[in-house]
Amino acid sequence: MKTTTKLAEDLLTFMGGEENIVSITHCATRLRPKFKDIKNVRVDEIKNLDGVTGVVEKESGFQIIIGTHVVHVYDEIIKSFKEEVGSATSQDRDEKKNYLNEFVQLVVSIFSPLLPLLAGSGLIRGFTILANEVGILSTTSTTNLILTLTATSVFYFLPLLVAVTSAKRFKTSPYIAVAILGALIMPDFINLVVDNGGNMIDLYGISMPVFNYTSQVIPAIVMVWIQSKMEAFMIEKIPTSLHMIVNPTILMLVLVPLTIGVIGPIGNYVSIGVAQSVEFIASVNPILTGAFIGGIWNVLIMFGIHWAPNTMVVIPEIARTGSSALIAYAANSNFGMSGAAFAIFLKSKNKKLRNFSLTAITSVMLSGIVEPAIYGIGVKYKTPLIAGCLGAALGGAFMGMFGVVGNAFVFGGLTTIPAFAGATLWAYVVGLLISFVAGMILTFIMGVKDPEAEMNGGR
Repeated sequence: MKTTTKLAEDLLTFMGGEENIVSITHCATRLRPKFKDIKNVRVDEIKNLDGVTGVVEKESGFQIIIGTHVVHVYDEIIKSFKEEVGSATSQDRDEKKNYLNEFVQLVVSIFSPLLPLLAGSGLIRGFTILANEVGILSTTSTTNLILTLTATSVFYFLPLLVAVTSAKRFKTSPYIAVAILGALIMPDFINLVVDNGGNMIDLYGISMPVFNYTSQVIPAIVMVWIQSKMEAFMIEKIPTSLHMIVNPTILMLVLVPLTIGVIGPIGNYVSIGVAQSVEFIASVNPILTGAFIGGIWNVLIMFGIHWAPNTMVVIPEIARTGSSALIAYAANSNFGMSGAAFAIFLKSKNKKLRNFSLTAITSVMLSGIVEPAIYGIGVKYKTPLIAGCLGAALGGAFMGMFGVVGNAFVFGGLTTIPAFAGATLWAYVVGLLISFVAGMILTFIMGVKDPEAEMNGGR
């Protein structure tokens, strides 16, 4: 804790102090601050801090790579603020917006609090399937039923979970948001849906289409955003003495039918469109799809934009179908970079770099976090990043050839292999091995020109 506190204090100092921070949030491994004046940020000092793996300073935003304990560093920074600071909701009105960055910040703030739950439920699901496969757990047993419900409940109630995190993001009541979305996943509402939905019902004398909204996230996010605007308006216009009764009553009476009749159907069709597009692309040539996703994923991570496909495609696909090929293909990126890092470990004479390489590999294998390898080795020395991406592409192509899928949203590592249990588990493991070995061999072949790496026999 003392180390975390000291790191938070140093970061706050080098970021220009509390007065220079407009907003700050975090994802699974990174702090994402927004500054009043970037000139007041001492970037080199931040990069040299123990506990900081790297810094991303791009047009898409400033990011500080910490690791899986980033939430504790974030909490310590927030504690030190004398005044409340925005969590990616404050906007500098005079600054030209970067819409991609705004979108990434949005999905990060909504989904990052749910990652531990998604990963935990995914591992439970993986172990359950594995137990079924090896014959130690009957698929007809009540134990199997309870374990399956434990693992899949997070996806059934995903709209409610997203409603809570969205309400925090948009600064509105999470309880009202849950009540509104809850009405749309109640059993009696689900019973109104015929087949795949789209059938009409009568509400307030108006015909409205109904769909099954369990596992959907887009309607939840849009509804909560509208709720935040309505609630802010009512707080300003309605007398304070009436807020407790009038505000939730109006919000529920208006937003439940609005979500049923407008927000929900639009969100449903958008979700279906995205899903069908991804399925079509993947079905045209799964080998090329696997190679492309595996090869490009580290680049997406490098710029911090991998959350867009994660939250808009992968998580909804798993929630809807129970599996995703993309999560398997993307896992190759971790092992491709691990192989490149292992090559550095084997060939470098630089003791500090060798130790860092082992740390980066351990980070991937135990927690599925690849940023240390990307920024500490790949970006710094260039060729290991290229080798890691090419190795991952080969592993992804192999997985595509055999139709590998994952059963949960997890990061690729040794500890998360059970989440890929099933008929294609063997191909998943072989694909990861191909990525690792190819990344290592290609790094040997390409070499590292930077003399700092002190590569033995390197070019």
